[in-house]
Amino acid sequence: MALVAGIGITLWATTPELTLPERAIIVHVQNRTGETIPTVEIGYANVDTEQHTTLLQLRAGETRTITLNHEPGLGYNIEAHLADGRVLDICGGRHPESRVMREVITRDSILSGIGQP
Repeated sequence: MALVAGIGITLWATTPELTLPERAIIVHVQNRTGETIPTVEIGYANVDTEQHTTLLQLRAGETRTITLNHEPGLGYNIEAHLADGRVLDICGGRHPESRVMREVITRDSILSGIGQP
């Protein structure tokens, strides 16, 4: 048992930290509406590809972190489909100086910025 624990600890301590690929960004999506948001859709494209990511049932107060295969600074579209039928949208992620973005969804708008929420 001690041998297995020792091997596990050694592997954990010597495993290198993974880095993001050059064309990747992290997006923190936070729900500050007070209600569950049924869907949040994020669309992004470049010359060769078009991709969509959908978040389902984003609970009030919840933050989800996703990684997009997308070059920093090119931007992306984000749509929050609220429970009452309204749709909030914004073009976010147009900050080439950062690979970490945040999108804070409120009852009336989406606040876009850089860094942790």
